[in-house]
Formats: sequence, C-alpha cells, structure tokens
Amino acid sequence: MRIKYLMDCDEHLEVIADWQQTEFGYLNPSVTLEQRRQRLRESLQRESLPLTIVAISEEGHAIGAASILPKTITHAHLTPWLSAVVVRPEFRGKGCASALALTALTEAAGLGFKALHLFTPRNESLYRRLGWETIERSNHNGLPIAIMSRRTSA
Repeated sequence: MRIKYLMDCDEHLEVIADWQQTEFGYLNPSVTLEQRRQRLRESLQRESLPLTIVAISEEGHAIGAASILPKTITHAHLTPWLSAVVVRPEFRGKGCASALALTALTEAAGLGFKALHLFTPRNESLYRRLGWETIERSNHNGLPIAIMSRRTSA
C-alpha cells in the first residue's frame, strides 16, 4: 500500500466521493454526492487545506482515503480536522485507516499545525490506540460523537 495525494491520482475522485456518501451521508443528510465531489475537487492540493490523501493498493486501486479540512460540521473554533477516513470493506482491519490517520497527522505537522482534531461516532478505540485523546463528548443530529485531538510534531 502507498499513500498519495488525491491531486496525484485524481482519477479516483469519483469513487472516493461515492464511498464518502455511502459511509458518512447519515451524518449530514443534506450533503449531496455532487457536493462531496466538489469538496474533493477543492482538496486537489498538497501545500494547504483542504487536502485529501488516498491509500493505493499494489495493483493501483484506491482502497481508502482521508481528508484534512480547516473546519468541520462541529466545533468551528478548532482546526484542522481529520475527516472522512474511509476504507473499502475488504481492506478494513489491515492497517489502512491507521496509515491514513497517521499520514494525515504528519501532513498537518508539515503545514505547521500543532494538533489534529477529529470526531467519530464509532471508531474512538481505533484513534485512541493511535494516540488521539477524547477531549469532549457531544451529539450531532442526535448521534453521540467523541471529539478527539492529537498533538503533531510541529
């Protein structure tokens, strides 16, 4: 597995948007598939936010993705955010999400950020194993979420 910037493999943009809509559409039902595509187009960069990274299999197929965003749907006073970490089902449990999250942490540090935040409704234990700390518990649209943060090396 290799991790690349989406801008360097933008042929995967459509499938990543589909994955995000399938996995995370319930969090903000008003966001359309086309809006997700547009957000991904806006992340076709590597030197500023937003940016998206993609896990690529040895065969050259996208198997996962994650974005780093300047803001998210909650806690506007915190920045930046690890967002939309998604892995194809057949590659889950094999370290792909962890690699994406840790790469995002390195990217955030490289951009000068001292911390990277995330929220998760169901993967708190994964991120805790990777060094994120729960800083708050909240609700989004009636769904309990954990707000987490991890210092970068910046």
